[in-house]
Amino acid sequence: MNILWKLRGYIKMFSRQYLIAIVVLQVVALFNLVPSWLIGRIVDRISDGELTAATLLVHLGGIVVAAVAMYGLRYVWQSRLYGASIAITKVLRRDLFQKFSKLSPSFYARRSTGDLMAHATNDLNAVEEATGMGIMTLVDSVIAGFTVIFGMIFVVSGELTAVALLPFPLLVLITSKYGTKLHKAFGRAQAAFSNLNEESRETVSGIRAVRSHGIGQRQEKRFGQTLDETLDANLAVAKVDAAFAPTIQLVYGLSFVISLGYGAWLINQGAITVGLFTTFTLYLGQLLGPFLQFGWQFNVFQRGSTSWQRLEQLFSEKEDVVEGAKTLPSDSGSNLAINVDSFAYQGSNRRALEKIELNIASGGFVGVTGPTGSGKSTLLQLVLRQFPLSEPSTISIDGYPVESLTFESLRDKMAWVPQKPFLFSGTIAENIALAKPEATEDEIAFVAEMAGIKAEIDAMPDGFSTELREGGTNLSGGQQQRLTLARALLSDADILLLDDPFSALDMKTEVIVRQNLKAHYGHKTVLLVTQRLTNLIEADHVLVLNDGQIEECGSHHELVAKQGWYAMVYQRQSQLTHHQQAQNQSEESEAADAQLVGDVYA
Repeated sequence: MNILWKLRGYIKMFSRQYLIAIVVLQVVALFNLVPSWLIGRIVDRISDGELTAATLLVHLGGIVVAAVAMYGLRYVWQSRLYGASIAITKVLRRDLFQKFSKLSPSFYARRSTGDLMAHATNDLNAVEEATGMGIMTLVDSVIAGFTVIFGMIFVVSGELTAVALLPFPLLVLITSKYGTKLHKAFGRAQAAFSNLNEESRETVSGIRAVRSHGIGQRQEKRFGQTLDETLDANLAVAKVDAAFAPTIQLVYGLSFVISLGYGAWLINQGAITVGLFTTFTLYLGQLLGPFLQFGWQFNVFQRGSTSWQRLEQLFSEKEDVVEGAKTLPSDSGSNLAINVDSFAYQGSNRRALEKIELNIASGGFVGVTGPTGSGKSTLLQLVLRQFPLSEPSTISIDGYPVESLTFESLRDKMAWVPQKPFLFSGTIAENIALAKPEATEDEIAFVAEMAGIKAEIDAMPDGFSTELREGGTNLSGGQQQRLTLARALLSDADILLLDDPFSALDMKTEVIVRQNLKAHYGHKTVLLVTQRLTNLIEADHVLVLNDGQIEECGSHHELVAKQGWYAMVYQRQSQLTHHQQAQNQSEESEAADAQLVGDVYA
């Protein structure tokens, strides 16, 4: 039950509801003593031959009144208590979501999505049950149990009560051992569920690859093995869980046998009446419920405690990137100064970037290119503060170090188009207006035009109201890229960080988009990562990265004259472009000839 102590901060937030529930429950427990006491009085009247119709009706009326009162009061205390547990879970879900949003990509590289979803569902549900049903049964068993015991002592006999409770210390010892086993077993079961969740997510999200490679049977076998492991882990929990109720009933049965024998002896001695002994046996019967609840709540608290330990590990994760306190002045420029002495990903002994120095003036256009894995995307992510920088490395905007700025101030200044576009559930318009929900239809249409996708959206039956499937799978790769580009343009940020935003576009569309950017967004500071070197012809400065270091730098024409990696790749891409253009002209000429022949014969 240490979970209640660990969650005391959350429970305190709703202490008023818990207090009302506890007070009302105590009243219910007192009312619950009344029917058994009245039944004992009826038995004594029968034994003495003094029972009359009026007396019987009064006693039966008292039982009915007590039952109706308990019905209403039980509704009050259970609704209050369950309402508090649901509210606590709401706060926990909010806190967990906020924690997820603050953790850096290095955390998500270590943890699987399926595991995190298991924490956000199964573990939170177990904690909710502990703060709801767990506290309910705990309070109910304690208050009802002690109230009944006090009734047994003061209404019937303290001596008989002491004898009846002799077996119960044995119950505490046995359930404590069961609890330890259950804690370990449930921990393994939750871990197995996380693995099962991740296996399901991975297969469903990658179903196209599974089908295209014909590995359906292999995935089914893997899922079957994971399912068997989950089943075995949950069966281990069920075996321990199944031992609680029989153990409690065995101890309770032993107590009942002892009470019957000793109670009969007390009646024979004239110490108590038959009616009082009847009341005592009814009270003893009422104890079975609290003690069964005692075993069940032990189970609930152990599950909740195991789940909370798993959640605590998430809440204790340190954010790699700590938010600053400063905000950029409204009139600040967009000068970008980058000085990366060295940077390596967590857990890697290889430097991803080293000795990178770059200064971009407001409105400047700098391109970054290089072989795959040379650190181009990493550079953009460092500018966005996705990862922490260690001294003496610095990145600043208009003289303000990015680590000193609030996340909101930093994000308002920059717009990022990732290499792999991500679209959210909702309409096309909602996805474009993600960073500016109050945008007008005209503003959304304009940036779509600038991104070269408006005509394609207009051709759709629902236009900008078209609902996107999960991940935007009802759009092509090029359409997804242009939507994320339109989203960045609508944000009106002063600095555009473009990570290969034209990779899925054909050359004609690419030229149109590039011309739109130059004509309407030439005043913005642009840092463009690309493998298509034609995009860098008009760049003020170009960096060629190789193995995390600057291999070449200069303008496009300077790099072509150097006859290095840049010149070699540019020449090959130019040859390929000329070949494709010639092929397209040939196909257009053949089509024109065919049309002419058709017209002649017509």
